[in-house]
Amino acid sequence: MKNIFFLLVWFSFGLWGCRKSSKTPPPAGIALSFDDRYVEEWTRLRPLLKKYNAHVTFYVTQFDSLTPKELALLHQLQHDGHEIGAHGAAHIRVLDWMRGGGSLDDFFRYEIEAELISMRKAGFRPVTFAHVGGQQTWWTDRRLLRDYFKLLRDVSMTERRLPFFVFRQPVFGIDEIYYHFNGDRTVHSLLIDQYTNITDTQLKDGLIRAKNTQSVLMLLGHHPLFTPSDEPYAFSVARLEKLLAEAQRLGLRTYTMAELMEHGGTETRRK
Repeated sequence: MKNIFFLLVWFSFGLWGCRKSSKTPPPAGIALSFDDRYVEEWTRLRPLLKKYNAHVTFYVTQFDSLTPKELALLHQLQHDGHEIGAHGAAHIRVLDWMRGGGSLDDFFRYEIEAELISMRKAGFRPVTFAHVGGQQTWWTDRRLLRDYFKLLRDVSMTERRLPFFVFRQPVFGIDEIYYHFNGDRTVHSLLIDQYTNITDTQLKDGLIRAKNTQSVLMLLGHHPLFTPSDEPYAFSVARLEKLLAEAQRLGLRTYTMAELMEHGGTETRRK
């Protein structure tokens, strides 16, 4: 009888210890990023982002040609809690560079290190990088992660135009655009610019999958459109608001790309 009593006590302490050491998984959410150098237009998004307590990532290219006004606006965005990431000094695609006979050492010197120098001089310390044109290789990724950045973001699309064929896949079926806090340092965001023909229904399906799988749906765009336009590499601000409103309704939080790495399995509350 005494042995049974001690066994029950030991078992109870074991269960208590397991409960105590378990970690709360980070909440499901979305991670929005915006590419290139539409600094003034991005700044006009501030009221909308504040309305939904949304923090996003802005990947800036050609940093050394920004005006003092644009630099001040980027600092304003960073002060709001948004991330300022790197997107290349001259917006050069790495595979195109190599096909043209350029060396990898020169690519890193002129495209990566030159931008980091400009950004740091202006007071920014980027820790994530967005590939230009979705071009990357495993050996360039290895060096980027080893020497420069914590996370690399590539591009995914619902449609890929191949010779004599268009390959289509639904948003909820593209596994690589959902982050599961598993420590992956190379990720893919889904392009939502106008020419991709993505519908609001497809995006809603993606948000539902993120909620149901305790993951983060990663999306990207370029130029915010406040009035209708047929510009291909641009997205409607009205659609962005619909997306943020639906994410809020579903109880999804927003993440910067750097925050995906910072959470790593435990929740950090945003103040």
